[in-house]
Order: sequence, then structure tokens, then C-alpha cells
Amino acid sequence: MVIATMPSASARHLRAPRLPIRRLLARRLLVPLLALVIVLAAGCQAEVTVSVVVDDEPGTGTVQVDVWLDREVIDRLEGLEQLRLDDLEEAGWTLGEVAEGDDGSVTLTGEKPFGSPGELADVLEEISGPDGPYGQLGLRVDRRFAASEFRFEGVLDGSVGVDAFADPAVAAALDGSPFGVDLAALETELGTPVGELVALGLEVELPGELQQVESDDASSGWETTLAASDPVPVLATSETSRVQSVVLAAAAVGFAVLFVLILIAWALVSWRRRRRRRRDARRAASTPRPIAGPAAAPSGDPDDTPVPPSPAEDAEPEGAGSEPSTPPPLELVVIGGPGVAFGVRDPVDDLVAFARAHGSMLEYPRIAEHYAQAELGRMSSAELWVAIGAEGDPAGLDEEMLGQYQLAPGLREFVVRARDRGYRVAYLGDGPTAWIGHLRRSLVLGELIDPWVVSGTVGARTPEPAIFEALRRMASVDPASCLLIDDRLRVLEAAHSLGFGTAWFSPTGRATEAPGHSIIRGFADLLAN
Repeated sequence: MVIATMPSASARHLRAPRLPIRRLLARRLLVPLLALVIVLAAGCQAEVTVSVVVDDEPGTGTVQVDVWLDREVIDRLEGLEQLRLDDLEEAGWTLGEVAEGDDGSVTLTGEKPFGSPGELADVLEEISGPDGPYGQLGLRVDRRFAASEFRFEGVLDGSVGVDAFADPAVAAALDGSPFGVDLAALETELGTPVGELVALGLEVELPGELQQVESDDASSGWETTLAASDPVPVLATSETSRVQSVVLAAAAVGFAVLFVLILIAWALVSWRRRRRRRRDARRAASTPRPIAGPAAAPSGDPDDTPVPPSPAEDAEPEGAGSEPSTPPPLELVVIGGPGVAFGVRDPVDDLVAFARAHGSMLEYPRIAEHYAQAELGRMSSAELWVAIGAEGDPAGLDEEMLGQYQLAPGLREFVVRARDRGYRVAYLGDGPTAWIGHLRRSLVLGELIDPWVVSGTVGARTPEPAIFEALRRMASVDPASCLLIDDRLRVLEAAHSLGFGTAWFSPTGRATEAPGHSIIRGFADLLAN
């Protein structure tokens, strides 16, 4: 932007008083320095242009200040060496080479970077002070997903006048006169306000395309003088778009959709395979075998099937001339997992809530990882409490947490009656060995249920085949002579595929949700029939 030259003073013959220039100019930056020069060299002219360039990286950029002094200023200062500028360099300003014009004028240039809108405000205050012409300007950056909006606004306030740059320390050194002269008398002699000799300009360059500008010449430039009657409003906005962000987001959405489609296709194929396998199993199944006594009682729901286990998938179907196969008698009823035995829906959720109440700040996934190690016997319960950051004695923490668990309603009575009728009862589930042992003792189940097949002891979790094999070996029983009662369909599916009889423990489930499995509503209901 080119700033128009201001009218010359009418009294160029006046001589400025000789003052200790180096001392006076060392305390302030560019505009205060210029104001003092103009007063000391009355009748001269000067222009200041502040250029703000905002980079594409939102909120960063540079501020450049150009100070133009006419030949008379230089003559009256007796050379530029009178200007002490080392303080500017110490403040982080980079000074350019002095440019001399053909008419004897000179242009001084200083530049300073800023790394945020807040730093830009500080740099502008360094130029003229918080109450100076450039002290009420600022930048705001609003970053959105695929675009950034830049808004530079405020006022270029030349109405503050030359008096705004008066320095009390200088005034004290000059017997109460902040500029070493009587400004009113000087202006009377000049016939014009001293501020009209100082032209102020502002230029702003924002990234992207300018959206809105409030300026006299419809560009991002503004000008005034130090004798202006009113501030000049400043407003410039622009917006940049980040095409790369949009493309990457679109690609991510595309990959997500493709991934979902693949999952749906995989789930459909898996469902069809399970459906075919169950259909074949039902065709090969023989007459269901009820449990004698209360365990065989249905719930009354027309969708329920009796409690007896389903036959193994590999049961030999009836063929021409062959007799129907007779399933082996039921020997072992297996209580599957803490959900059936103790009503625990999610052990990890319970552990996280308990750990949080005892000072743990570890994230949920990390607690889950440590618990998984304890479930496999790779970490003791004491080591688990230390790893997740719970405060307290490990044994006390075990007792307090497991004290919240209770037997499922009717379970003890069901176990007693099943044993009275000649059935053995076992437990199969996941968890640290020490915790299951604590529950056996505290709930007095050790003599009623045997064996206890626990992931922490076996080193494998349900529904891995290894834990079912451990059950078969520890109980010394044929899987076809077992009935596994569990509330997790994925565990029942795995057990069914290995030849175990299965029953789904679900108070509200429908038979259509668990084809191939019997349904048990609750132990209390079984005992009532």
C-alpha cells in the first residue's frame, strides 16, 4: 500500500532544539521513536507503514514496519547514527538495510515473527504501546474440519495524537517538557498540528481468498495521521479450504463402508453355515433325554425346550436297517461361568468400578489387559491389584470385592437335589484361581461342586477347546453324558460342537435365539416344578 504524502508544515525554517537523542530514543520502539523525531525536527515529514502477513499455518506470520523519513529529518538529526536501534534487535526485531531515496529520504525496516494471535497482539503493542494507534488490532482464527477462517479487526487510531507517546521519564529529564518543546507553541508557529506531519498506514495479507474488507479503497489497506479526529475501522476476513483433509476423510469413510460390508458378508456366510449345521444336527438327533427330578422341569413357556442336553453333532443318523442310537445317561451337570453361578454380567466392568473406587487411574483397556493375564494364570491376584493401581492390601481387596458376589437364587438347592438324585455337579468358568477359590470357601461350595475347572488353573479361557478338554479329563466323563448350563451362547456353541449337551441360562430368552440348545429360566423355577 502506498501512503499519500501529508501536507508540508508551513514553518520549515524552524530549528528543532538539540536534545540527547540517543538517550531519549532508547526506551521506546518504532512509532514512539518517530514521534519524538518529528517533534525534535519540527517541520519535517515521516510515514509509518505496518504490514501484517499471516501464513497458511493458522495464527503464525510476520509483522514488518517501514519508517520513511524525509531528507530534512535526516539533516536535522545530523545523520542516522543518532538513532539508537540496538534495543529493537534485543527485543527480537530484525532490522533491514537502510534504503536511501534519490531525494535524500531514507526508509528504515524492521521485521518480527509471531507464532499465535496472542503473540501478534504483543508485537503490535511493541510498535505503539497498548494505547497507541496499533494497539487495538487483533487476529482471530477459527479452524473447522476442512477450512480455516481468518478475521483481522480493530481500529487504526490516529486520534491518540502525539501526546500518547510522551514518556514521563523523558519529561522529568527535560524539566517537565516530554518532548523538550512546547507543543502548543510549536503548532502555532507551524500553523498545523504536529500530528499531521506523521502519516500512519496499515496493510494486512491473509491466507486464501478475502471474504470481507472494510477499507476506503476496498483493499486490505488503511491510513490515517496522528492528528485524526476519529479512529479508522479495520476489518479483513478470509477463508482457506483444506482439500487434502476432505479427500482423506472421504477415503476413510469409503474404507469404513467397505469394512462394514465385508463384516456383513462374513456374518451372513457364518450364519448360514451355523444354520445348516444345526439343521443337520436336529435331523440326526434322537429323542431328548430329560433329567430326572427338578432339573427336567420346563418353565411353561411354549417356546422353551426341555432341559436335557442336545446330542452331539456327530451322532450317527438312523439308516436303513439300523436301530436308533441310544444316548448315554446323564452323569454330570456343569455350572458354566460366574454369570450363572454368581449373577456376574461382566467381571471386567465390576473390576474397573471397584478399582476406580480404590484409587486406580488406569484406563479401562489396560485394566482389561491385566485381568486377561490373571484369568490365564499368568498373574496372581496380588500382582493384578498392583498392576492396575488399586490402593490397599491385596488380600483385603480380594475379600472386599468378592464379598459383593452372591449365589444365584436357587442354585444351592438345585445342586443339593441334583446330587441327591445321583448327578455330579461341576463348575467351568473364567477367572483368577485365587478368586474362584475364595468364592468356593466363602459360599461353602467346595463339597457340593467338584471338579472346579477354572481358566486361571488350566491356562485357557472359554470357549477354547483346551478348557473343555480339561473338564473331560478332570471329571473323567464322556461329553455326551454332560449338560453344560451357561448364559453365553458362544460358549454353548463351542461345547455343542464338541459333543456336550447344552442348556441356555436366560430368564427372558426365546428358543428361536438359541436353536439346538435347551433353555433354563432360573434355578428357582426348576425347583418349583
